[in-house]
Amino acid sequence: MLHTSQLAKRLLILTGDLVAFELALLLTITVRYGGFDKGLWMVNLPAFTVVSFAWIIGFYIAGLYELTLLREPFRMFRTYLEGMIANLAVALAFFYLFPVGLAPRAILFLFFATSLLIGYGWRLIAGRFVQSKFSRLRILFIGPAEELRKMDELLRESSLGADVVAAIATSGDTYRYNDIVWLPGLHAFADALKMHQITTVVLGVRPDEIPELKSVLYQSLFTPVDILDRAEIEEIATGRIPLSYVTETWFLHHLKESEKAWFESVKRGIDIALSFPVGVVTAIAIPFVALFTKMASPGPIFISQIRVGKGGKPFTFYKFRSMKVLSAGGLSEPNGPQFTSDAKTDPRLFPFGRFMRRMRIDELPQVWNVLKGDLSFIGPRPERPEFVNPLLERMPYYALRHLTRPGLTGWAQVRYLTPNSTVDDNLKKLQYDLYYIKNRSLLLDALILLKTIGVLLRRQGT
Repeated sequence: MLHTSQLAKRLLILTGDLVAFELALLLTITVRYGGFDKGLWMVNLPAFTVVSFAWIIGFYIAGLYELTLLREPFRMFRTYLEGMIANLAVALAFFYLFPVGLAPRAILFLFFATSLLIGYGWRLIAGRFVQSKFSRLRILFIGPAEELRKMDELLRESSLGADVVAAIATSGDTYRYNDIVWLPGLHAFADALKMHQITTVVLGVRPDEIPELKSVLYQSLFTPVDILDRAEIEEIATGRIPLSYVTETWFLHHLKESEKAWFESVKRGIDIALSFPVGVVTAIAIPFVALFTKMASPGPIFISQIRVGKGGKPFTFYKFRSMKVLSAGGLSEPNGPQFTSDAKTDPRLFPFGRFMRRMRIDELPQVWNVLKGDLSFIGPRPERPEFVNPLLERMPYYALRHLTRPGLTGWAQVRYLTPNSTVDDNLKKLQYDLYYIKNRSLLLDALILLKTIGVLLRRQGT
């Protein structure tokens, strides 16, 4: 129900955006020519429809389909304006680079202004509509008393449209918190579903730990109530899998690798196809990168490192050098391998190297790794063996990252933009990597690719 509700909200906003663009074209033709002319509208409609769909993609890259924006009008306006300015550049490129038979200078800028006003007005209406017409889910939480506050805060910060209205403590002392009703025990479960109009039950404890809980939940099968565990609700709300709430049994139930075989095969074909155009871009870039690198910092143009790939197999990883070379001869790691820090402040980077790192130009030679099959374009970023071993000691689930090919970019890179400068940062990114491992699909890969473009344009991440 939660997934469906989130998808329905996004589709509603997306459909409204398309309608707003088409309405803007109608109004533009009417204003530009002093009245509506069906012939002129039909001439312009195909090209502007293509532009409208391109603008929808631009909105996704800008993050305008993040539902949390609906609660923040100022941030939504700023993001919407930034997205529309970028979209105007896309439209100009489309009309002046492709032979569509139109060069609508006046119409395009009028269409942009009209779309900006109508589109933002629709966004304001959509925010109110989503909040008023989509009924909020009413949650009964069952678990340790101390987890209630975390559960409620998680839902309030998310865009799920859900509220904890009642709770049953399986351990710990109850306390007054946000008018949430504490039920006396599991014996009150059935009555609470009706009394508090519960739509979803969230479990903060495994049913196997409390025999009575299993029989109570069995009764709910005959009601229209959804039952989710704590990990599932956080996965839906945040796009990550919380390691503190999952077990090996959870992964056995949710990681169905046999069903991913077709996906891996198709994805490998896509990787090979994309490697050729990216390889051409890399070949063109090499002499320029070499020239600027030599001017900025003495040393080699390329570097190689050992990284851990699919199945835990090590492979050689290639990059353009972005760090200074020590006078003693090695790269800037005199104290041994270090986690990547923020490219804005990392003292090991020389100026042009800093630019390459922030624009991800240094990653271009990895297209060779993609062609060889060591890497994919989308997947968990591969780590060095020196980092993998301590991470495995801290969290055995870390090995699950190696179920699929690592990638040039991934879900963690577009959702968790904090530099992974410590072991704890890497364990946080692991939560996003496991979400990708569990949910990977061609659609998710496409969304990650679009999100990566947004990250690059904003020069975020490391």
